[in-house]
Amino acid sequence: MPSSLTRNCLLSLSIGLLAWTAGAAPGGANSLVAYTEQWPPYNFAEAGKVQGIATDVLRAACELAQLRCSFQVVPWARGYKVVRHTPNTVLYTTARKPAREDQFLWVGPLLPRTTWVYTRNIPGAPIRDAKELAQLRIGVVREEAAQQDLLAAGVPASALVEESSNDAVFRMLMGDLVHAMVDTEVGMAWNLRSVGRPAGSVNKLLKLSEDGGYYFALNLQTDPHVVRKLQQAIDKLRAEGRLDAIVKNYEPAP
Repeated sequence: MPSSLTRNCLLSLSIGLLAWTAGAAPGGANSLVAYTEQWPPYNFAEAGKVQGIATDVLRAACELAQLRCSFQVVPWARGYKVVRHTPNTVLYTTARKPAREDQFLWVGPLLPRTTWVYTRNIPGAPIRDAKELAQLRIGVVREEAAQQDLLAAGVPASALVEESSNDAVFRMLMGDLVHAMVDTEVGMAWNLRSVGRPAGSVNKLLKLSEDGGYYFALNLQTDPHVVRKLQQAIDKLRAEGRLDAIVKNYEPAP
């Protein structure tokens, strides 16, 4: 059995070859390689299939736009790096923030973005604003927008515990390895249901951000024709109510 180092090297090599193929192979102008992370219900792999709200929207948009799209689930920081440097690739679900504006071509919006700080057991006096978060250990996904939001709010990097995925951060929170994490209401509700925990298992401490809606972020060198077709497809899905229908597919049963 190969060592973990060998497996990681092989995985990185395959991702690099896949990214090169997307940008250099014949017909690449009508193809997209989509990179995403494990963040249910927006995007996740289950039973060998990549699915989720944003995945289903992108898959439907690619079909409508007659684009060949393939999907890869990787750690967020890795996907971010690959898409920054590889034409005809797309990263999702991506918060559109001022610091990222010139790094990608944007298609969307997909969904609005409101994030909250959730806690379990926190020490000391009640926290009333973001500046006081510095006294907590907060789990974050490496290079995600929430990490940037926390730093911008004055939380020192020393208070942040980085992980590769939302799922890993949630496990740290449930195991009391961190005091808090950042998520959307939809994301946290899904996390709790997935482990059979009631909503009261976490406390919604405070709102962190409500800007930078969620988009599909494409490499700057992606064929403009592909970007235009994808945007038109997203607009059509929204106008026909199909985008809302996809979102409802992931809502909990009454």
